[in-house]
Amino acid sequence: MENRAGQTVLTEKSEFQPLYFRESLDIINPYGCVGVVTLWSQRSRVRRRFEECGIDLAPNSSPIVAFGNLYGNGLKHLIVNLLHNPQITHLIVCGNDRSGSRQELEGFFARGVEPHTTLGVQHNRIIGTKRLIDARLSPGLFKNPPRVLSLGDITEADFDKSLGDFFNAPGRSCAAGLDNCGATGIERVRIKLTEPQVASFPCNHRGFTIIKETPLEAWKELIFCLHRFAPVVNLGARKGNRKELQNVKVVVERPVEEPAELLAHYGFDLEAFHLYQERLLSPALRGDETYNYGNRINAYFGVDAISECIKRLRDNIQDRGAFIGLWDARSDLTTHQGRPCMVSIFLRVFDDRLTLNATFRVHNAIDAWLQNLYGLMRLQDVISSGIGIQPGAITIISHSIGINTADYERVLGVIKEKEKRLEFTPDPHGQFIIDVEDGFIVATHIYEGNVIARYKSKKAERIQYEIKRDHAISDIAHAIYIGRQLEQAEQRIRKGKREEGGSTPPSPPLQGVGWGTPATKKPP
Repeated sequence: MENRAGQTVLTEKSEFQPLYFRESLDIINPYGCVGVVTLWSQRSRVRRRFEECGIDLAPNSSPIVAFGNLYGNGLKHLIVNLLHNPQITHLIVCGNDRSGSRQELEGFFARGVEPHTTLGVQHNRIIGTKRLIDARLSPGLFKNPPRVLSLGDITEADFDKSLGDFFNAPGRSCAAGLDNCGATGIERVRIKLTEPQVASFPCNHRGFTIIKETPLEAWKELIFCLHRFAPVVNLGARKGNRKELQNVKVVVERPVEEPAELLAHYGFDLEAFHLYQERLLSPALRGDETYNYGNRINAYFGVDAISECIKRLRDNIQDRGAFIGLWDARSDLTTHQGRPCMVSIFLRVFDDRLTLNATFRVHNAIDAWLQNLYGLMRLQDVISSGIGIQPGAITIISHSIGINTADYERVLGVIKEKEKRLEFTPDPHGQFIIDVEDGFIVATHIYEGNVIARYKSKKAERIQYEIKRDHAISDIAHAIYIGRQLEQAEQRIRKGKREEGGSTPPSPPLQGVGWGTPATKKPP
């Protein structure tokens, strides 16, 4: 029924009505009062452990409403679902906590939230964590907040006892679960999380190459390109909408660790990156994991690939066989269990440095991309030390990379910051001097002080197409700038013909040399 304010009031056992991710929940008894949060562990594995422990999972008698994952970004959706279903009085949290989502859930109810502005966007931050959620969400919205009970990983020795103690505590029915399941007289609170209206600009969705000096700068440029150019695709009821690009190539010329404070400004945790780096080097596979990168690299195929790559490159520094494959077609193509997103790593000494190229099948641009890069940086460092060659650039190719449109707050912060800055980037293909000689436009291509090409014509358009043909310019802003200079040179020729009957005296070169030279720090 509804109260005078038009809010739904629960007056009897009420049916579970999730507002978000219904398709991603394993619903047991829609009239139960216990939710099970499985963190990063597979719901089916956790459910089997409950069955092994003798917990009632019958749809007409179980106290358990549903099993659902919590990776981190879905925390706000979980909170909204709980507000709309106040009959859920307990949350059992168990499973593999890879991202700290357990601490974030506990912290929301135990410590609350505080206002926090990141990159100009207002959020609420869970106190004691780095997790940002919708500014409208706070524990004060709950009249009777659910009790959060953390039972640890399902592989721990005392998990069975902890689970049994909860369901078999005095005053509870062993067969039917918790007594008084389904609270009465409590209002449903309905909050609609609105997705920002996003659009994409026309482009070749498979043609993006990003080259930046440092990891964070590369990540920000990647986010900007996805925001501006990626179309929205629907991945089905379970995964929802994504802004997706294909075959994005990102080159990080100097993959060095950045200050913790700078990373934190963008919502990243350097200590978490360090833990991830160690896991990437470890061959261990947890009992509830179907795969992890460290195991695929170091043990899964019966070989320690890192050691083997070091041996190959020690024996022949120009070896091109230091290639690590992580994809196992025998299982990864034929099962719906966990499958690796990173599928290959290629190591090559090039320009006297150890370069690393990695290929990803699918990629989460917001949370996973930079963490993956930091993991690869650690792997590169280990092999670099093993062969005595300095590390060089890291290149990541993502066949399918996207942004979840339901988690767009951090994206908008990056975009707002980028739109305020006009960046100058020297063109790695060199610079140009634009001159007028004997009635001709002459564009001299210079790299590191050496003349490497000359283009000569009376028409700026002719030189424009020749430069394009030769790929002599790689930066869009550089191309626009040189285009202006070529047009000015052509105007000088026309003016000289009018004033002097067709002859043009020698004149100082136009300032086309400015783009890309160390002496000029910004374009005119």
